[in-house]
Amino acid sequence: MRGYLLLTEARSGSNWLGSLINGSGNMGRSSEWLSPKIHRLDAGSLSWEAFFDEIIRKSSSDNGNFGLKIFPNHLFVTREKYGMDFIQYCLSVHDVALIFLRRKDTLRQAISYARARQTRSFAAHIESKAEPQYNFDEIAKCFFYIRDSNSFWQSYLDLTGAKFTEFVYEDLVASPTPFVTCIAEHLGVPPPGKLQTSMAVQRDDLTDKWVARFNEDRRSAHLLDAYDRREHIPGKIKNFYKLATRSLEPRHPFAF
Repeated sequence: MRGYLLLTEARSGSNWLGSLINGSGNMGRSSEWLSPKIHRLDAGSLSWEAFFDEIIRKSSSDNGNFGLKIFPNHLFVTREKYGMDFIQYCLSVHDVALIFLRRKDTLRQAISYARARQTRSFAAHIESKAEPQYNFDEIAKCFFYIRDSNSFWQSYLDLTGAKFTEFVYEDLVASPTPFVTCIAEHLGVPPPGKLQTSMAVQRDDLTDKWVARFNEDRRSAHLLDAYDRREHIPGKIKNFYKLATRSLEPRHPFAF
């Protein structure tokens, strides 16, 4: 089978680009299929092979082409469950194109991510659960997290020696055609004659205000506090026991 894996991080424009591809009907079904909240599979009862096959099935269009986007978090969640590197296994059994997508403007991406985490609205059509409130530490935390994710992907791709194509979101805003055409060519299908999406851009005047405020605040901020993402351990009796016996295993990297 032919497919593509979109390696990226949250608020990179991947939802918008994925919607353009999904609209073709023959280029897979892009989504965060490795996220337990998306695939909704009982990983505890599925073998690795069964789990992998279900992910490919869910991400495939009727012609057999598949596509999904992967954040570093997804990769480590899957390894924690199965001890497997989804990307390397996928490359070994299917004809896969790796696409690395990033944004130049990390601050605006971090602000978008911080807002989405507060409101639980990760797309314009999803109703906000709360009003966004400026929080320097949360934005800085997201900034560090995004930079770590991009660094991980770049290092991972360098160390594996895998062939990949890199795109920058800002370069695609005016015309996403190069991105869509690249994937269409790999999948062996004609690119859509007309690119259509129902998604809308979420940035607004509030983003500009937060950018200005953040740039002012960072001059006197305690950035080390924002970077510290040590995992909070829920106060459960079994966790206190594991702490006492030193058998509590740390969670995977990129556990936000």
